[in-house]
Amino acid sequence: MLGKHTQVDCVIKERGENDYRVMLEVHGSEWLRVRAMWLLEEKLNAYAAFVLDGQMQSLYPASNRENTVIVIASVDPIPETVKPVLEHAVIAFERHGLRLTWNPEGGMAPQGTPPPEGFEGTSDGTPSK
Repeated sequence: MLGKHTQVDCVIKERGENDYRVMLEVHGSEWLRVRAMWLLEEKLNAYAAFVLDGQMQSLYPASNRENTVIVIASVDPIPETVKPVLEHAVIAFERHGLRLTWNPEGGMAPQGTPPPEGFEGTSDGTPSK
């Protein structure tokens, strides 16, 4: 959610996978916002700080830079005007050992990233009772 540029949207770790995916969700029509590019840059900075400053590792002790991927998950296709910003971010992130990826066609479900298969919890990540 671009509008919540100081918040991490979602962290996913699938069973049997090594990588943690830190999901930056872009919901329907968010690319059309007047400040979408600025919001994206702010959000990417917040995500990098979340990983690099150790906050992620304090929440997920097995995580580290090498097994963390920041994923841009968008409902709509990534606009051509945004791609150069993402390509620049890839280079900047690589200097710090971070990976950034996205699907140019979009395709995220409108309700957001679904929980991993077999997840038994609530929407805020706490275990269900």
